[in-house]
Amino acid sequence: MERSGQRSDNDKVLRFLEYLRHVSSLHTKTIRNLADYPKVVWLSDLPQAQGCSTQAWGRDTDSESDDWIEVRNLPKPSAPQPPAVCRDWVDASSLQHARCEPKLLTEITREVPADTSDPNLDNPDIVLREEKLEDHPEVREAWEKYLEHEWRPWCEKYETWSRVHAFYANLFDINQELKRLGEQYELVLGIGLLVWQLPGGQTIRRHVIAANALMQFDAALGTFLVQPHTDGAKLRLELDMLDLEQLPPGVEQSVSEILRDAADDPWDKPCINKALTSLAHYLDPGCVYEDSLEAPSTNASSTPIITFAPALILRKRSFRGLNQFLSEIIEQIGNGNVPPLIKDLAESTCFPAPDSFGDPNLPTSSTESHEASLPPSQSEVFFPKPANKEQRGIIEKLRASPCVLVQGPPGTGKSHTIANLICHLLATGQRTLITAKTPRALQVLENLLPEQLRPLCINLLGHGPAERRSLEASVNGILTQRDDWDEADAQSKCDTLEEKLADLRAERASINKQILAIRESETHSMTVADGAYRGTAARIAEAVNRDHAKYQWFRDTVPHNRPCPVSVDDLQCVLNALRNLSPISHQFAYECPDSLPSPEEFADLVEAEKEAHSQEHAFLQDADEPLTEFLTQQSPEVVAVLRDSLRKFLDAIKRLPREQYPWTDTVLRSVLAGNTAQWQQYLRVTNGAVELPEELVATADKITFKVPDAVDIRTLADDVEFLKHHLESGGTLGWWV
Repeated sequence: MERSGQRSDNDKVLRFLEYLRHVSSLHTKTIRNLADYPKVVWLSDLPQAQGCSTQAWGRDTDSESDDWIEVRNLPKPSAPQPPAVCRDWVDASSLQHARCEPKLLTEITREVPADTSDPNLDNPDIVLREEKLEDHPEVREAWEKYLEHEWRPWCEKYETWSRVHAFYANLFDINQELKRLGEQYELVLGIGLLVWQLPGGQTIRRHVIAANALMQFDAALGTFLVQPHTDGAKLRLELDMLDLEQLPPGVEQSVSEILRDAADDPWDKPCINKALTSLAHYLDPGCVYEDSLEAPSTNASSTPIITFAPALILRKRSFRGLNQFLSEIIEQIGNGNVPPLIKDLAESTCFPAPDSFGDPNLPTSSTESHEASLPPSQSEVFFPKPANKEQRGIIEKLRASPCVLVQGPPGTGKSHTIANLICHLLATGQRTLITAKTPRALQVLENLLPEQLRPLCINLLGHGPAERRSLEASVNGILTQRDDWDEADAQSKCDTLEEKLADLRAERASINKQILAIRESETHSMTVADGAYRGTAARIAEAVNRDHAKYQWFRDTVPHNRPCPVSVDDLQCVLNALRNLSPISHQFAYECPDSLPSPEEFADLVEAEKEAHSQEHAFLQDADEPLTEFLTQQSPEVVAVLRDSLRKFLDAIKRLPREQYPWTDTVLRSVLAGNTAQWQQYLRVTNGAVELPEELVATADKITFKVPDAVDIRTLADDVEFLKHHLESGGTLGWWV
């Protein structure tokens, strides 16, 4: 039986995990093209320049850094100034366009001093003179030297700076998007670009190997660093973009085993090249692998191509990791190993309370038994914020199980509940660890905590300098409170609070007792006034109120602050006297019979009385209370009439099925169900139809026919028939002799 129960538990856990895996698969959208990702940055776009480095170019044996990419924001190089002799012959704005070599003007108009040798001429001081480039060979010579030694080298520097700046800007955009989108998105390094057009016409353009990446930004230096994620790169093969018919058997397992030899290092080129080459051989006979940083520019064809082509990819987190995790758990359960927490989530077993782990003497069968064994300080719920019954029920489940899953849509008070739970756990001497997808969620939760608890929280909201400073401030705050701790003062405050809690518990118990008494009084059935009124207090109050006009109850106009002139003892004495007098007064009203029954008759009467009491008891249990009250208020004559009418009604019901009419059962069911209007209408129509023949019969009974003996009856009948036809055709009776 134990093994059968264990198999049943395992089956339940397996069904639960399979359900979760199918649900996560429904939420996973297959991405086949890199264009569908928010941001893709190719490492081939990073120039080999000052301030830039990446392990994609090869390992630096002299460096022990784990940085995959480093990009520094360099100042923009300024364009060199042309020689003085050339400045009038060139457009200054054209010098800033590095991709278009500037040219000298073929002719210019220059201002020159006027000829003032003849004082009789009224000439201006400056005149305009047109000059041609061909007349100034020294300008062209200086310009050629400027282009060769200054402008063209600057163009190369500017082009390099432009590529670095563009790459830096892309990393900046990714960093901003990661902050804005939060943990719903991830940054990965993609390796091994697969370009393939499937037979169905779908185009594949995605990396087949991925590694988790972490980006850090140093604003003071203007530097971006891309490193393996703090949880590890988790180098893995991703073939979810391919359909099952494109995946040869064993390809994932074989290539994944090769990747394991890389030890989570995406830049282990021998291992990576071996894995990508093996994958190419698995996919298609014509598939080739190219060890190139550049992504192929050719369009996808029916022959797949795999290129090294590393790239940084910003994408939305998928459920692939969750699916893999669930698959591993399912595999473990298939081997008979069920993790306890998974079994608890599937509710396939009942775990003991956390405080009772390892102690078989503590009750574990129910929450109530566990709470009964706890002292008041541990059975109390310490919620600083208002809470409903469902939120308080979480604490009860935590006492009976090592984990509780709470789910709810936005705005239902989950953060509010978590803040209450944190306070309760801390108040009962436990430690808490709170994790969330985004730092903002943790910040919101911290703001919901009471101000006295916030300094006790150690915050780790990220990996940047600001987050480190916040962590240091939290730790320093706790250390400061520890140094300022006064044990005696704290114990005094605790004692005072414990006394207040004890008083509040006693007050709550008293209030609960009063509420219970009131509730019991509302539901308790009683009999007052010698059986005149029966039922609950509310029922009796309603009955008394209905009898107000009948009995004209006394109206109490005595002020509430005037003492009663009769003592309680006197009233009690009168009440006892009335109770003792009532049976005697009934005995005085008895009349002695003229004759007494025989012993046999008396025994029969006793049995009949017992039977009557038994029937009365059975009747009162199932009887309608308002109807019972109505009957008890009627005279015996009225009750007898009602009883006779009821008996006649029951006899009619029993007699109707014996009538051999096809409509009898239908009419009986319809009338008993209360649908009488239709049949009453049928009754009126039937009565009218029956009354007409009865009138005709009565008229016919008054008419007599005398036929002479000499007249033939048949001839007379023919004459009558002819006369009837004549009259019906519109003829009239004439006079004839």
